[in-house]
Amino acid sequence: MRYGKHLMQDVILNDEEDSLRLANENEIKKILSDLIKISEMTLVEPVQAHQFPSASYSRNIPGGITAFGILSESHISIHTWPENNYFSLDLFSCRNFDEKKIESAIKKIFKVKKIDSKTVERGISVNFPKELKYLPRYLAVALKN
Repeated sequence: MRYGKHLMQDVILNDEEDSLRLANENEIKKILSDLIKISEMTLVEPVQAHQFPSASYSRNIPGGITAFGILSESHISIHTWPENNYFSLDLFSCRNFDEKKIESAIKKIFKVKKIDSKTVERGISVNFPKELKYLPRYLAVALKN
């Protein structure tokens, strides 16, 4: 039974100026909000973000950010490492979306050196372990059908 689509992107940036944007909390919140609009999903609450301290080996570069958006359809998250010109992005949704639109948007927002995208269909197979004693009601019903 299919429960959703999970897009995972690992992105390396080509430009130091772009990398510094990965340490700007307001910028990251805006980028996630823009990606939510592009994917035609619904943000439930404002995007939340937390900035971490600078890594000990890169005191001159601000710390990375983790930001998360709760969607009616599931969630979107980003984890940034400005000192490595890198970020990872996840978008999980119970409804279909065009992952090519997200990749295209990322390439417009940043100067991308390399992007690795994986999309996984999430769900539980019919051969789900029968040994489990307790199943959530929705899952028990789904497995019977």
